[in-house]
Amino acid sequence: MEIRQIEYLIGIVDHGFNLTKSAIDLNVSQPALSKFINELENFQGTKIFIRANGRITGLTLIGEELLHDARRVEVEYNTMMKDFQDSTSTKKGIVKIGIAPVIISTLFNQLIPQFIKENPKIELKIVEKGAYELQKMLILQDIDFAVLVSPPTFPAIREHIIYRNTVSVWFNKNHPFNRFKGSIPIKDINSRTNVITLDNSFMVTYQWRQLLKKFHLQPNFFFQSSSWDLLLNMCNEMDDVAAIIATPIGKNFSGTKIYHRDINPIFPWNISLCTLGGQRETNITRFTRKYFFDYFKDQAAL
Repeated sequence: MEIRQIEYLIGIVDHGFNLTKSAIDLNVSQPALSKFINELENFQGTKIFIRANGRITGLTLIGEELLHDARRVEVEYNTMMKDFQDSTSTKKGIVKIGIAPVIISTLFNQLIPQFIKENPKIELKIVEKGAYELQKMLILQDIDFAVLVSPPTFPAIREHIIYRNTVSVWFNKNHPFNRFKGSIPIKDINSRTNVITLDNSFMVTYQWRQLLKKFHLQPNFFFQSSSWDLLLNMCNEMDDVAAIIATPIGKNFSGTKIYHRDINPIFPWNISLCTLGGQRETNITRFTRKYFFDYFKDQAAL
C-alpha cells in the first residue's frame, strides 16, 4: 500500500464509513474511493470491509488488523517527514534547558553567549533549579535536556559526561588545614571541623553527606547557603570554617586570603548532559545538545 492509500483507509474509518464525507475530507472523488476499496480487497484476496444493504458498515477482523498497522505507519511517516523538513530548514525554534545555578555561573558564562550569537533564531529557555527539581522536570518532559552533577539519581535518565573536575576544601591562611601539604585526608574533616556548604538542594551537598556517611564521619555543619560566593567570603573572613565547594567555582572569587586543597580520596565533580531515556528529540534539540557537547570536547582538547 502507498501512503496515500493508507490515508484513504484511515479516512474512511474515521468518517464512520461515509464515503461522501471521506471523499470531501481527503480531496478525492467518491468513485476513486470505491475503486480503492475494490482494488484493495481484490489484491489481498480477502474481505476487509463489512457490508450491509450495499453499504460499508465496518471492518472485518483482518481489516481491523490492517487499520492498526496503517495508523502506526502513518505516524511514522509523518514523523519522518517532519524530521526531514526540520533538517532542511533554517535552525529555528525553542530549546528548554535545565542547568543548576552553580554550574551555569561556573561553566556556561562563555558558551551561552557564543551559542546565541551563532544561532540567533534558536531561543534558549534556561531553567535554573537544583539537581533534584531538574531531574523531575526532565522526567515530566518539561525541559528538553539538563546539565547536572554526575551521576543523576533517577535510573530513567541517561548521562554523557562533558566536564571533569574535583570538589575541594576551601579555607583561609590561618586555618589549620593550611599547614597540610597536599590533599586533606577526609578523616581530618571531623567533628572539630566547622563545615560550610551549599544547601541541601545541591547535588554536591548530597554526595558530600553520602561520602561522610561512608567513612563514618560527623563534622559540624556550621552553615549552609545557596550562594557559593557567600561561603567563600566566609572562608576569607573567618579562620575557623572550611567550605566544601567544587574547585572551578573558586576562579570566580576575588578574595586574597583563600586557599584550597583536594580531598583524599578524590571527591569528583563531573558534569553531565542528561536526557530522558526513550524520549524522542527534535532536530533543533539534538543540534543544541551536540553543540554543547562539542564545546566542552574542544575545551578539554585545548
